[in-house]
Amino acid sequence: MKILRSFQRCVSFCTADSYDLLGLASFFKKKGYLTRIYRDVLHVTNLKRSGDIFFFNHGCFVSWGFKKTFEEKLLEYVKDFVIQPLSTIEADHFFYRSGDETTVDTHEKLRLDIITLDSDDPKIKFAISYGLAQSIKLAAFEEAIKDTIKKNSALPEEIATHGMISLSRRAIFKRMGEIFIARSSINLNIEYLDAPEFFWRNPNLEPFYIMMKKFLDIPSRVMALNQKLDVLQELLDILNSQVQHRHSSLLESIIILLIIVEILISLFQLHVV
Repeated sequence: MKILRSFQRCVSFCTADSYDLLGLASFFKKKGYLTRIYRDVLHVTNLKRSGDIFFFNHGCFVSWGFKKTFEEKLLEYVKDFVIQPLSTIEADHFFYRSGDETTVDTHEKLRLDIITLDSDDPKIKFAISYGLAQSIKLAAFEEAIKDTIKKNSALPEEIATHGMISLSRRAIFKRMGEIFIARSSINLNIEYLDAPEFFWRNPNLEPFYIMMKKFLDIPSRVMALNQKLDVLQELLDILNSQVQHRHSSLLESIIILLIIVEILISLFQLHVV
């Protein structure tokens, strides 16, 4: 479409729990790129070609101004520098263009999310990228919780119907471990959804971050995420209760068995006498 010719791609990816930013910086330097590391972000650019890449410590990166083929190369490049890769890569696609004012909106006819920049200043892209990276990280969290809840959604209904879970003790402990790992992983990384310290030192750039945060509905999604974390905790409590119930039932059975054995021994002794 002719109208798309004035647009360039802006894509955010989440591929891992975290990245080795120093390793990535060294890798791109050897390829002739310019690199600059901030506290938790690596900015990569090249004077020979337009475009910016922002790699975030929490396993996300945002690519500005590159074609899909190069984005696919980036996904290959980062594989050697990931810590705990995701089983499924999350991606979110935008387009951007130059304009009189920096805004973000959805093009109704094209059904595309369009970012308009009033300047090609990399710092503005940097500020916007913080919002994009948080959103795609949040999407990865949402998918992880969704999968865990879906896998265990039948357990409460099974208890309500049959009064117990049909899983073996070992299988229950395995489920508890999976739920705990999913919940704790998100809790440990949820700080990445807070306002970045970068804007404490660059307050003039914060409005661009807030703009993206509102457009991507991050606050309400974080609230929904916390509610789903509560659901995971409830599932953990249900499984833990089931394990304790089985343990109590086992102890009761052992005690009853011992009492029966003791009675039988007493009866045997009386019969002998």
